[in-house]
Amino acid sequence: MTTKNEKPEEKTSVDYIAWSVEKRNGRTYWTRVGVAFKPHKDGEGFTARFAAGIAVSGEIVFRKPKPEEVQAAATGSDEEIPY
Repeated sequence: MTTKNEKPEEKTSVDYIAWSVEKRNGRTYWTRVGVAFKPHKDGEGFTARFAAGIAVSGEIVFRKPKPEEVQAAATGSDEEIPY
């Protein structure tokens, strides 16, 4: 039950993982920096959230999460994600 000033609880799921991609010394490094959620109702964009304290620059790639990343993305934990 909600009152006038309360919003009903929304369930969100992570649709993409945001990765910073950097090439150095002939190697490519992928660093997880955030997540993105389902497209907006008008289909013209999506909402991305980036981890606090991370400076993001250069190339950012959004990829569908792998099964083992889904739970970690939802909880904000990287402990179980193999890099």
